[in-house]
Amino acid sequence: MKEKLTLIIDEIVKDMLQKAGVQEEVSFTLVIPEKEEHGDFACNAAMQLVKHLKKNPKMIAEEICAVLKEKAGSQVETEIAGPGFINIKTSKSFFAETVMDIITNDKYFHNNTGKNKKAMVEFVSANPTGPLHIGHGRGAAYGDSVARILSMSGYNVTREYYVNDAGNQMNNLALSVYSRAAEILGRQNEAPFPEAGYHGDYIKDIAAELLKTRKDILDIDKKEALSICLDLAVKTIQQDIDDDLKDFRVEFHNYFSEKSLYKNGLVEKTLEKLASSGKTFEQDGALWLKTSSMGDDKDRVLRKSTGEYTYFTPDIAYHQNKYDRGFEYLVDIWGADHHGYIKRMQCALECLHHDLSTFKVSLIQMVNLIQNGEKISMSTRSGEFIPLSWLIDEVGIDAARFFYNMRSHDAQFDFDIDLAKSKSNDNPVYYIQYAHARVHSLIANAEEKGIKYERGAELEEAIGAEEVQLIKNMIKLKYVIELAAVHLEPHRIAYHLQELASSFHSYYYSNKILNPDNKELTTGRLTICEAVAVTIKTGLEILGVSAPERM
Repeated sequence: MKEKLTLIIDEIVKDMLQKAGVQEEVSFTLVIPEKEEHGDFACNAAMQLVKHLKKNPKMIAEEICAVLKEKAGSQVETEIAGPGFINIKTSKSFFAETVMDIITNDKYFHNNTGKNKKAMVEFVSANPTGPLHIGHGRGAAYGDSVARILSMSGYNVTREYYVNDAGNQMNNLALSVYSRAAEILGRQNEAPFPEAGYHGDYIKDIAAELLKTRKDILDIDKKEALSICLDLAVKTIQQDIDDDLKDFRVEFHNYFSEKSLYKNGLVEKTLEKLASSGKTFEQDGALWLKTSSMGDDKDRVLRKSTGEYTYFTPDIAYHQNKYDRGFEYLVDIWGADHHGYIKRMQCALECLHHDLSTFKVSLIQMVNLIQNGEKISMSTRSGEFIPLSWLIDEVGIDAARFFYNMRSHDAQFDFDIDLAKSKSNDNPVYYIQYAHARVHSLIANAEEKGIKYERGAELEEAIGAEEVQLIKNMIKLKYVIELAAVHLEPHRIAYHLQELASSFHSYYYSNKILNPDNKELTTGRLTICEAVAVTIKTGLEILGVSAPERM
């Protein structure tokens, strides 16, 4: 209805301007008021037209209301408040139409904020040096839900994982596997474990797998041996990461290799573009980017005096490549420890003449695991973090996905394992899922009571004050999704689902839904309940959470 009213009022405004000989365009807002007595929608169009029409705003509002009533018919009632605000109340027929639209139109909750822009959401991008831990899990849940929200909001979304398969961490990974292989062969003295090596048991497993086919690994050229070790390690670890992500209902359209930036000459091409901006300079044998002139706290090294590139350089090349591939909106999801990295990347993109409004970064804050009222130690003495797979096994995918997204991504939060596992109303995901299951139980029970459920029958007659509030709560999800897309905040969906589930449970307890003595009222109420289930399922799907029909 908001879209319909907006179009009608926009048409009225343009017509009034045209009659007054005014060429300018006038924008107005149509919002859902905080206070119920102000109606279902409030519009400030009359106030915006005052300076153009040179009339009293109340007179303008009266003209708008008269035409609006004529065009919208019995679906709306209007009143003028204050200096000229227009409050609009919609009729039962509008709410009945909305309920049916929610049930039958699978695009009802979609919006066109993105206007089909090509957007990339790059997330997780964990180095292929070890398994995903619970910190990665929060980024995975958040990034996946952001991608879903943007897709529902009119963006053409690509999900990408940036594979950091180059640099010193790869050398240390190869040396770690090589050393563990030597250890298994009883020749540890020939390959001491690297100081910055990876200590996890998974490295021993990779080395053991390697030796099944390459018992000669210590006897061949070391450079070749390390290349073999690295290839197997990256392949094995990346596969494990992919498996964990798929188990977590997270999938990617594309995996982008850091190595390819060097192989395809993209790093050098990007350096040439940076040089043409006049912002690079050489000092002490190193190549620098003059980021301090653009608000960074200091200039940044692009190429060391040794000829090696810093981590910053391929990252710039990667982002340039995103734009080269035609992406118009970039969303990067990084760990909280990358806070200082945002400004320097913005500086680099500014040098490359990109609009910084098309580049957004979300920083994912830390997660504390709580069990039995106490914080769980996040890592062992060897430096291994708690793997994401452990959490999935412990609380289940639904609880993990919901809990990760029920707080703002930029705030630290305590993940209460006992609460996530509980089957009680205190557990928000259980509470919401139970509302969905309850609706399906009602529909099934209606048949058992001899009540034939005819969707939509007697719907308008079933709509009273309580039903209107419930329907408004469903409609609200549409606008919550729009806001979540603008601000990249999936937790807004989680909050609203809790609110909707609460209003539905209250409605259930205060009304007799299944009434064999009044089958018409029953079928009308069941239709409203079905719309609740569709709304809840839509929100849960955004969060990557299932909507069971039985619990």
